[in-house]
Amino acid sequence: MEKTTTEILFDKFEVIKLLKKDDCAAVYLADHIYLGKKIILKTLDVDNLPDKSMLERFKREAKILAMLDHPNLIKVLDFGMYKNFFYISFEFFESRNLRDVINKNVLTLDEKIKLVTQLLQSLNFAHQNKIIHRDIKPENILVNIDLHLKVADFGLALIINENTLTKSTSIVGTPGYMAPEQIRGEKVLQSDLFSAGTVAYELLTGSNPFLGENINETLNNILTFNEEKIFAGTKNLPENIQQALKLLLKKNLDDRAKSSYDVLKIISSDALVSETHVNIQLKKLGRKRLVFVLVVMLVASAALSGLILFRSGAFDNKRSVISQQESPLENKTTQEILPQSQKNITKNNDAARVKKEDEIKPIIQQSKNVNAVSNMPGELSVECFPWADVYVDGKKIDQTPINGYQLVPGTHKISLENPDFPTYNQNVDVEPNNLSSVKINFSEIVGYLSCDIFPWGKIYVDGIYKGTTPLQKPLALFPGEYMLTIVNPNFKEVTKNIKISAKETYDFKLNMEISQQ
Repeated sequence: MEKTTTEILFDKFEVIKLLKKDDCAAVYLADHIYLGKKIILKTLDVDNLPDKSMLERFKREAKILAMLDHPNLIKVLDFGMYKNFFYISFEFFESRNLRDVINKNVLTLDEKIKLVTQLLQSLNFAHQNKIIHRDIKPENILVNIDLHLKVADFGLALIINENTLTKSTSIVGTPGYMAPEQIRGEKVLQSDLFSAGTVAYELLTGSNPFLGENINETLNNILTFNEEKIFAGTKNLPENIQQALKLLLKKNLDDRAKSSYDVLKIISSDALVSETHVNIQLKKLGRKRLVFVLVVMLVASAALSGLILFRSGAFDNKRSVISQQESPLENKTTQEILPQSQKNITKNNDAARVKKEDEIKPIIQQSKNVNAVSNMPGELSVECFPWADVYVDGKKIDQTPINGYQLVPGTHKISLENPDFPTYNQNVDVEPNNLSSVKINFSEIVGYLSCDIFPWGKIYVDGIYKGTTPLQKPLALFPGEYMLTIVNPNFKEVTKNIKISAKETYDFKLNMEISQQ
């Protein structure tokens, strides 16, 4: 594709800004030429998919959202195939995600209840249309300046049919917001309600009641939580809100709310969504929109044999989504792709439709310790197994995987933190208009220290306390030599030089009673 100041994709989308990318997918802020409005455009290069199931997941999101039309759900405007690219265009909803709202914590109780109400209304409509979202979390919930809420990202959604009524499903979701039955891989017909309850609890109290120090602890907290202890954190909320949260956050499915409608009745009669209205909408959509969806899907599928356009990618997956097959376009929300500099961009409806370069200014991450060599930004890609929080020059930016993160050219310190491993640090040279990549597998670059101490001992490695035996699991350490110190106040301190090798376990056994006789 010839490089011009204005890029037109698929003969109808004028690109305003490339927002996120990876090897096979991309997200753009664009103008829909024929609709005359800003949209969010997702694209998927079907020729370069690492896993073909990603296309089915991409199609499923388009199909599901095209079937749903509700003020609290992000709308799909159109979708289809163009050569070897499948694309979806979404409405442009200028907003931030609920995570940002929770972190800022500036809303009144009534405003928070208003958001909870809208969330439940959106789920009530989706469930009436036989759609289970399966990934309700703050990052997938968008809120604008008027506190209008929309649920986004239906990439993990499930259409209820005979199979989902009778069979278990794959384990997908986000740790911290999954229902117990989701974790166990059981039927998930009521899982959105538990997830919504967790989100509501966090919004109303400021904390997630299940969040642990790592994924395993978080999942275990969900499976084993004490309900009385959890609900003690809601005692300052109005009684009806406490009752609503309790109905949503029941481990036992028989005790949990059967529908969002049940909870809305408790919150307020004004919050009710008419089931008659929902059924009317379902009938209209079933006859009109579903026909449209099926026709477009058939055309899209037939076009899959065509293929070659341009190669671009999309965006970073966020916050440890557990899934059998992950899509590069999951867990990204509209607010992340609405830079302030874009708010006042005006359209040029001339035939040329040309925008000057200075109308679209890239957002460049500033850094104190960077010697910029050009005004053009570079990009950073970070992949880490199993996962890591990513810090650039000491500032946390997100969780892996990260793709297309813009940085000022120069040398940056990249730090990867996972509580189960030592912190990994690497200096990366970012060049103008180029992509720099960091790829690590913690299990390939660390070794392990196992300590069997009788009767017990505090473990210090190079003077840093690592825990008291018995340890739950071996300590992960980078290869090298260390000073191991064992401390028990009833015995003389024991020290030993040890050497850790990658992918190997150093077994240290000590009977302190025998060693000091």
